[in-house]
Amino acid sequence: MKKILFLNSCVEWGGGEKWTFETAHELDKRGYEVIVGSVAESELYQKAEKAGLTTKVVPVKGSLSVLNLSKLFSFIKYLKREKIDIIFLNLSQDLKFGAICGKLAGVDKIIYRRGSAIPIKDRFYTKFLLEDCVTDIIANSKSTKETILKNTAQWLSEDKIEIVYNGLKIDKIESNRSGTDIKKEFGIADDEILIGNVGRLSKQKGHKYLVEAVKIISEKIDNFKVLVVGKGELEAEIKKQVKSLGVEDYIIFTGFRSDVYNIIRQVDFLLHTALWEGFGFVIAEAMAVEKPVVSTDVSNIDEIMIDGKTGYLAESKNPADIADKTIKMINTDRKEKMGRIGKEIIEDKFAFNSMINQIEELYLN
Repeated sequence: MKKILFLNSCVEWGGGEKWTFETAHELDKRGYEVIVGSVAESELYQKAEKAGLTTKVVPVKGSLSVLNLSKLFSFIKYLKREKIDIIFLNLSQDLKFGAICGKLAGVDKIIYRRGSAIPIKDRFYTKFLLEDCVTDIIANSKSTKETILKNTAQWLSEDKIEIVYNGLKIDKIESNRSGTDIKKEFGIADDEILIGNVGRLSKQKGHKYLVEAVKIISEKIDNFKVLVVGKGELEAEIKKQVKSLGVEDYIIFTGFRSDVYNIIRQVDFLLHTALWEGFGFVIAEAMAVEKPVVSTDVSNIDEIMIDGKTGYLAESKNPADIADKTIKMINTDRKEKMGRIGKEIIEDKFAFNSMINQIEELYLN
């Protein structure tokens, strides 16, 4: 069996870390020798340890770690000693450090997984890393593949890039039904429309436009609440905006929640206002529990949901259009049908085991 190292040095937990952990865990169960490499303080490292996976502290602390010769040669020595066959890399800093180390250590496959639909900057070292060090590139959507090639198409072969959509553990989602009665917990009336917004309170998720859209909606409809689930660096700024626009009665901040599936099950629909996405995990998760979605039409979102059939797509950074599509969803009697179609799409196209099978077929056989 192949010996595989997943290198992901992100301290916080996000979509890339979720993918790394779940993919490593499943391949470990399938009999591969799997090692999760990260910084010791990362959420990923802690979860991998707890799950009984083999771990390795790799002290990547930003892009300049590749210039630390002591770190570099120590890791090259480790890769040779452990006879690593395959490295999966996730972050830009891991690409710089891991790809060069892997190349010098003679690792057979050096795979860079790109999970964000943001163009790669064509810097002097990019061609060396992607053309000479990396053997394969995974894009998690068509949109991500397009942005990889935007600045690199003159020298990077398109054949090097494979699209592997993120996979959802549908059985796990189905069985995860614990949690409180959300309307009761937050004092929401039974007849009020409950809208969910789930994501880190950061610039990427577009909460500024969410709040502006809620202001517009509140001038036309009164019986609704928006649950903003998550925390992040812009929390104080967003709460200040909510107060300044006078929409405190319509927006409820829940903070971090471990029962996200429980919350999504109880909302009427998901409202997603991101400015860009890598995959849009929360949209797929909402569809998996038969909830329709209103989302900004960014990155790969239209590869997951179908406008008019599983929800409505709105123009990004356009509060008026976001509000219009949200009101349209509130008023439609097709929400249940949209939810059922959405779940069928997730089961057919985004199942976790199918993703792992694809990775095995492409890179491990």
